[in-house]
Amino acid sequence: MNRFLVAVATAAAVVAAAAAPARAAVVPGAATATFTKQSAWATGYTGQYTIDNGTPAPLTWRLEFDLPGGTTIANAWGATITHSGNHYVALGESWNAVVAPGGSATFGWLAQGTGGPLTCSLNGASCAGAADIRPPSTPGHLRTSIGTNTFTLRWDASGDDTGVKGYEVYNGAGLVATVTGTEYTMPTPPPAIITYRVRALDAAGNASPFAVITPGGPADTVAPGMPPVVYPGMTVIRWTAATDDVAVAGYDVYVNGDHYGATSNLSLTVPPLGFGEFTYKIVAFDGAGNRSEPRSLSVAIDPGPTSDSSRPTIPGDLRVSVSATQVTWSWTASADNVGVAGYQLFHGPDWIGDTTATTFAEPRAAGQTVFGIRVRAFDAIGNKSAFATLTVVLDPPPPVP
Repeated sequence: MNRFLVAVATAAAVVAAAAAPARAAVVPGAATATFTKQSAWATGYTGQYTIDNGTPAPLTWRLEFDLPGGTTIANAWGATITHSGNHYVALGESWNAVVAPGGSATFGWLAQGTGGPLTCSLNGASCAGAADIRPPSTPGHLRTSIGTNTFTLRWDASGDDTGVKGYEVYNGAGLVATVTGTEYTMPTPPPAIITYRVRALDAAGNASPFAVITPGGPADTVAPGMPPVVYPGMTVIRWTAATDDVAVAGYDVYVNGDHYGATSNLSLTVPPLGFGEFTYKIVAFDGAGNRSEPRSLSVAIDPGPTSDSSRPTIPGDLRVSVSATQVTWSWTASADNVGVAGYQLFHGPDWIGDTTATTFAEPRAAGQTVFGIRVRAFDAIGNKSAFATLTVVLDPPPPVP
């Protein structure tokens, strides 16, 4: 594995226009949507989505995406676009709303601000044409307020690669409401110590870990027990429920040290793992951050004498462009004896998604100065290359006078 450390004197020295993502190949049997920046300048850009219908049936499309704060759509063409805050919904016009099998449609916009889409879903599924398997993030800052005869739970919105569909609110062990917003008001409960839990769901049914709060309760210092049993799988990993003195908030799932996600469900779908030796590890955690000992299980999968056992080559020339709001990673394509199917992307140990392109764009958090990503190629049966790894460190911006 190659590791590069780049240190620069000022952020301005490496600020560059984000490279336009290469158009992803159409996944057979799937519909995909690919975004490109056609032109960009200091205060805005023009961008376009291309929707490809790889299915055998006509596609009536609905595309949803989020733009970062500070970026808005000033004008659009080829679609009717509505929004609520930074979440946008695009519907086709009469002449491009239905895409024939094997066909494509486009729409675009003029942006004020430089940030590209952060998430994208096409008819509720991933715009990459793959099944949506990533759970949303945990609802943030769960808190309470008391009104006249009312009790309100509020939380910060979860993030998701295709968009959050709604939130489930639990009172003790029971589900009391499903809402699309970030608050829930109920009649004032009787005096008692009650644990409330809130989790986010996406359209595919993936569930975030729970945010947990126990108003008036003592500090939670007891870790959950280990999940009793792990059932390994090459695409779905399952386990049995752990127990906790207050409430289990969720489970972290690792395969060979790679973190594939956190969920409050008792299963997680992961990308195909291919062949080799694998160690599965499940860790339960509660709302206070206490973590169980890991429940681990190791298995070996033999490819057999006639299977493709050759790994792709490592992605080459991993590099980065950084703007005020976006970080774009690029690399040169890997090679494989049969064919490269795509690339897995990681932040440190955390899997953040796959792509068939040789670029990846992500939002830059305010004040963020350290950027790191690992990229590895995989083929159709799951053989994986070694990682290409790059870390970029920028000096922090000067303080505001």
